Amino acid sequence: MAYAQPKISPEQELRMDLAGDVRAALRDGLYEVVRHVVAEPSRQPVAHAVYEGSIGNQALTEAFEAVAKAYAYGDTFGRIGELFTKFMDGASAQYVEDLADAIEDPERQLDLSFELPARRK
Repeated sequence: MAYAQPKISPEQELRMDLAGDVRAALRDGLYEVVRHVVAEPSRQPVAHAVYEGSIGNQALTEAFEAVAKAYAYGDTFGRIGELFTKFMDGASAQYVEDLADAIEDPERQLDLSFELPARRK
């Protein structure tokens, strides 16, 4: 018996692809490279871009502060890791949503890739 697969919209597919790409980029220490039509590409570590994307979101700010407090108070590494994972899950989801919105916006003409850091000369 075959089960019907739910239809995935292009918007859902983009977000699913981005979520996987962001997880891999964080794991591999890649850089976010954003190319705009009228400006030079900007490069920054994906982890930094995810953190920057969390700024202004009250729940994510509180989650990050909880990590910092746990570290400052000498909490266990397990507890610090648990809190940091909670922050990164939320911040990554926010980052993916922001990226997807920017990619879908025809006026922004955003081109994004994840790349290895530039080699130092």
